[in-house]
Amino acid sequence: MIIVWPDYCASAFRWSKAEQAVISKSPFGSQSLTVATALWQAEISGRPELWREAIGIQTFIESIRGYTNQIALWNLAQPQPAGTLRGTPTFASDAAQGATVIEIDIGVGQDDATLLRGDLIGFGAGVSQQVVRIMADAVASSAGVLTVTIGTPLRTAFAAGAAVVWDKPKALFRQASLADGIQFQPKIGQPWAFSLLEDWSP
Repeated sequence: MIIVWPDYCASAFRWSKAEQAVISKSPFGSQSLTVATALWQAEISGRPELWREAIGIQTFIESIRGYTNQIALWNLAQPQPAGTLRGTPTFASDAAQGATVIEIDIGVGQDDATLLRGDLIGFGAGVSQQVVRIMADAVASSAGVLTVTIGTPLRTAFAAGAAVVWDKPKALFRQASLADGIQFQPKIGQPWAFSLLEDWSP
């Protein structure tokens, strides 16, 4: 089951990249071998809440059911790109698995659309759902195509016409710990926190 993050008020939030690599260290130096596509990880924490609000947050945490259910979460600090891309963009051409450069059809009325270095966009659903970071500023061409370099290779191939999401692009996560929860005192729930690791498998 996929549960969309209900946008509770978070006092602190971290969204970071976890490289999937094997590291070898020796007196002669260190080497790393990438073994899988990097994953997003997120940490969310909140301030003390009145008892009723804290119960709602605790109920949400319990609804995740440990590692069972997934959370569809966007980067709370970057819900939309700083660039001007809006509307209903799509892939302008087929994109192969492993691609790090993709072409986006910007759609009608987006002649000057941009994506800026650090922006996040998303695409796919379920096992193909992925959020990627833009690695360099990009400006739409006169043909209405935005060519962007992304920081994480595509996990799956996408056909021309597939949707590109700019508004709250969501990745799928599972809890990284089973000990998350809120400590309660009379009439108030203490600061809460939980950690998530990207996991798109059903």
